[in-house]
Amino acid sequence: MARAKVKLARILNESKRQATLKKRKEALIKKLQTICMECRAESCMMICDGPNDPGTNDSMVWPSRQEAAAMISRFLSLPEHQRSKKMITHEKFLESILVRENNKLQALKRKNEQMEMEDILHKLLIESTSVKLESEKLTQTYFYIEDLIQKIESKKSSSQNVGFP
Repeated sequence: MARAKVKLARILNESKRQATLKKRKEALIKKLQTICMECRAESCMMICDGPNDPGTNDSMVWPSRQEAAAMISRFLSLPEHQRSKKMITHEKFLESILVRENNKLQALKRKNEQMEMEDILHKLLIESTSVKLESEKLTQTYFYIEDLIQKIESKKSSSQNVGFP
């Protein structure tokens, strides 16, 4: 059974809020440990529990402060080109999503045009006298039919070229 959607709102009950925070921290640490183990990656995590009072230390570091500091210092000691080799900026990430979505949009447009052409051909087959087409749609239909004919001919020629032993 699917888990219910988490309501993203401030939890008013203080004890519930602290318990939820603790559970989410543990779940996050468990996921990071799994990623580190399965991918053999080095990683660390620091969680700050909101605005800190001057006298309190509400941050949590995984695996430990010393190991995290060592990882960060090793990372910072690398040359700049090596540090940024596998990094992706927010802008590049959004651009990649935009390109992917544009590709999907183009594929859907092609599919939609194909379905329109097939619908026109079905209407022409059933009742050719009642179908009135604009010149643009007529041209598109003509090119669609030409493309179908080419595909059929290429399949026919490829099937004839296949020899059976």
